[in-house]
Order: sequence, then structure tokens, then C-alpha cells
Amino acid sequence: MAWLPIVSTVAELVGNHALDAAQSTMLTMDETDQLMLQAQEMQHQEALDARSERFNESIQDRSERMRERSLLDDLNMTDRKIDDKLTKDWIGLIRGQ
Repeated sequence: MAWLPIVSTVAELVGNHALDAAQSTMLTMDETDQLMLQAQEMQHQEALDARSERFNESIQDRSERMRERSLLDDLNMTDRKIDDKLTKDWIGLIRGQ
């Protein structure tokens, strides 16, 4: 029975080693999961950045088209004013004024 404390000590050491190995494995798995989550977050952020860039480009294009349309509207209004003036002058000439 003198070997019973030795067996108990060996069993405790093996148990502690197994516990340490299990904890180490769990920590490694947790770190791996964290790295995978970070990689996914980076992918999502890159996709969001790309969408934001496309959105900004489309807004800039739309703004440019609106400026061009406004310029064309201004030119059209100027043409109408000139046409109205010419028409009034022509009517004035016809009436003899």
C-alpha cells in the first residue's frame, strides 16, 4: 500500500496535464474562432467600402447630370427670351410701331 500515494500523485499529474492540454486546446480554438471572425469582419468592411465608393461615384455622376441639365435649362430659357424679344420686335414692325 505504500505505492498508493505514488499512484495518486501520478494520477493527479496526468489529470493536471490533461486539464492543461484541454485548456490549451480550448484557447487555441477560441483564438482561431476570433481570427476567423476578424477575417469575416474585414471582408464585410471591404464590401461596405466598395459599396460606399460606388454610391459616392453614382451620387457624383447624378450631381454632374443635374448640373448639365440645369445649364441646358438656363440656355433654353435664354433662347426663349431671345425668341420672345424677336417676336415682339417683329410684331412691332408689322404694326408699324
